[in-house]
Amino acid sequence: MYVLVAKQLLTMAIIGLGGFIFAKIFKVNESERKFLSKLLMYFINPTMVLNSFNREFDSQKLALLGIVVILSLIIHGMMIVLGILTTKQKIDRLAIAFTNCGFIGIPLIRGVFGDEGIIFLMGYLAVFNILVWTYGYHQLSGTSNIIKVITNPNIIAVALGIVIFCMPFTLPEVVARPLSLVADTNTAISMVLVGVLIADFHPSESKEVFPRLAKMTLLRLVICSLLNVVILFAAYKLIGGITGGMTDLRMIIFVVLICSMCPVATSIPSLACLFDQDAAYASLTVSITSILCIITLPGFVALAELIIK
Repeated sequence: MYVLVAKQLLTMAIIGLGGFIFAKIFKVNESERKFLSKLLMYFINPTMVLNSFNREFDSQKLALLGIVVILSLIIHGMMIVLGILTTKQKIDRLAIAFTNCGFIGIPLIRGVFGDEGIIFLMGYLAVFNILVWTYGYHQLSGTSNIIKVITNPNIIAVALGIVIFCMPFTLPEVVARPLSLVADTNTAISMVLVGVLIADFHPSESKEVFPRLAKMTLLRLVICSLLNVVILFAAYKLIGGITGGMTDLRMIIFVVLICSMCPVATSIPSLACLFDQDAAYASLTVSITSILCIITLPGFVALAELIIK
């Protein structure tokens, strides 16, 4: 599987390189970056969620989705605690806890496991969105905004998707076809955005904050990944022992693991900008971890494959 992950990351990196070159040539500005981010976050991603759930009902997959939610809560809880224990910097705490499970995770999981993997990823994404707009929002603003959680298009799409999945029929072709066409643009546009974000990185900016950035990167890409492999290995053995070897259990373990090992979430710079925090540094965390995860992610997937069998 790690070879497939590496190939998919290479494919995505090539698209990201195209986005990087485009941004350098045409001088993509902040408003254009925000537009592309909003297009993905609030239109393309929710559309792909709905498209992924448009399939015949399977009670076992619904049960597995519930397991994904529980595992995602445990994983996020560990990463949040790790961030609190290792740094006082609010942006670093969020960078350690929250990964780019949308822009990086969705195309990566889709490339490795197909649309079936996307269904399980939605459990992780739902937990991510709830915690970003509660814990993350509170860290940077000092307040909480439950309305942001309830009205988040991705949360609404997951809820509607479960309803669609539970219906005794699939959506008619006149609706399903447009959903599929929009969903198919996710990987390309996601990676173009990552390339655009990396193009905004200036090496001189990293000199003053290098020790802080290095510590955060180590925690996000290495320490969290190691801890998550251990946690999910234990969960795999426990759940497998209780259920007697549930079908697709290994898949959902790796879906959660891959999502938890992605680079820093692009939501962090957006929140930092919204609350007048250090948005430049937040963007730097996204850029650096996005580049380095090409090495770390396949490596830890290979490690996990050795012990999660």
